[in-house]
Amino acid sequence: MTSNKTWLIFWTRGGTELKTKEKIEKLVKDKGWQNKVERIFVPTQKITKQVKKRVAEEIYDIVIKSVPQKFPLEFTRLISNLQIGFKGKMSGGIPYDYEEVGKNTYKLKKLDRGKIQEVFLELLSKGLYPSILGVEGEESENLVEKLKALGFEIERVKSALKVKHYKYKTETKIIEKPIYGGYIFILMEEDQRIIDEITRAISGTRPIRATDPNTGLPTYIHASEEDIRKIEELLQRQEQEEKRKAPFEKGDVVKIVEGTLKGREGKVVDVDLERGVLTVEIVFFGKPQNIEVEFTQAERVNV
Repeated sequence: MTSNKTWLIFWTRGGTELKTKEKIEKLVKDKGWQNKVERIFVPTQKITKQVKKRVAEEIYDIVIKSVPQKFPLEFTRLISNLQIGFKGKMSGGIPYDYEEVGKNTYKLKKLDRGKIQEVFLELLSKGLYPSILGVEGEESENLVEKLKALGFEIERVKSALKVKHYKYKTETKIIEKPIYGGYIFILMEEDQRIIDEITRAISGTRPIRATDPNTGLPTYIHASEEDIRKIEELLQRQEQEEKRKAPFEKGDVVKIVEGTLKGREGKVVDVDLERGVLTVEIVFFGKPQNIEVEFTQAERVNV
């Protein structure tokens, strides 16, 4: 510690400690006080939280450009619970009931599933494209693969339907929580002019000789180097304890339970607590590769 600098403790409203720290840092930079204010310290602990978040699910229309010569029976089963329609510019009538659901996109109101081949061929003959409407993201990817395997020429586009589908996703968040509510520690020269400016930045009210405008009490007190050392030791102990509570460790065998790699197993090679992310080594075609997954996308396998 520089001999002419001392630790001062300022107060701010609880819950605003980190924002106030940023405000003071900007003030110091703007005023060019870096040689007078050495460190601004808000002791925090990292807390892991599981947060449930509602996410809009993308939906797609699967446009059929051509059908196989022999219409597969499997197709009717694949689309049994899905909305069927067509896309294109209407230039004449068609013998089916339909309604417009988007630009050049129409939904068939009644459809005899037993005559699906006849309907599709009729639409294609009129320059219209039979379409499966409003299929959710992952389901649409799987359906595209299956239809291509059956011999359909298709295109997947963002849905013309206005309906929004939502799903809930659990995210792991690491948040920093101040351990001393309302306290900010600053290592600085005890320059009254700078103290007044910092107090003004904190309170938003012009103070008199750095006193609280409501109570008349000083807005700062002194702290010793020993006080700060004890706080930092406490933070180190808490960080070590948090690491011991981590849901995964290097060397764990985990199974992916969500996403495109669902069902695959691999070994944990890195754990990023701050991001809530694992680096997992998974073997693809005989070669090991590292991929990142969120904590919530994996579960430990007992081996």
